[in-house]
Amino acid sequence: MAVPSRDEILAALRAGYRAIDDGYGFYPGFDGWLESLGYRRRNDVPCTCPDRGERGHLPECRWVRV
Repeated sequence: MAVPSRDEILAALRAGYRAIDDGYGFYPGFDGWLESLGYRRRNDVPCTCPDRGERGHLPECRWVRV
């Protein structure tokens, strides 16, 4: 399983903020960007946060490319 790279996450964050500017929510832009790269959010995989969710989950948690 591959997780998004740092650059892919940063691009997804920018897409999320652009979506807000366009009148949509953050997550449609963020999720749409990662989906366009071939990632899918999977609830059946363990947490993929760098700190394993110790301080809460990040938006990119559980996004993987299988």
